[in-house]
Amino acid sequence: MGRLSKIDLAYIAGFLDGDGSIMLQMHRRQAGKEALRVKTVICFYQDSRHHQDVEWIQKVLECGYVYKRCDHISELRIEGYGKVYQVLKALNPYLRFKQKQAELMLDLIPKLQQGVKSSIVDEIRKMRELNYVSHKRNTLEDVPVTTDI
Repeated sequence: MGRLSKIDLAYIAGFLDGDGSIMLQMHRRQAGKEALRVKTVICFYQDSRHHQDVEWIQKVLECGYVYKRCDHISELRIEGYGKVYQVLKALNPYLRFKQKQAELMLDLIPKLQQGVKSSIVDEIRKMRELNYVSHKRNTLEDVPVTTDI
């Protein structure tokens, strides 16, 4: 990610606040020592009629991949500890609605990179509460978290 203008960062942060998500995803592993893998993800969503705007965000941030879903939504996904950390660090000063999620993710990523697992479950629960309880459409019981880390 090169040097970005404050105007571009503010615009992209506003887009993330309104039509994006900051997520921790748990994926089961088929083999290996760890039963689960924790993924860090930032997504930007927009009607596919505005696909070029989502591609512009990808171009400015220099990361992620854009695709058109079958429900006519274009999605930019940014995955991986390093890229997610870098993008959130740049956008955090401009975020309003998702600033708590961004700060939680910025605290969590170095722990994930270092393999520190003691507080990860608690931080996943915090992220889940920030992402779902405020929407009132899901309750904590609707969104399971596995603690087999």
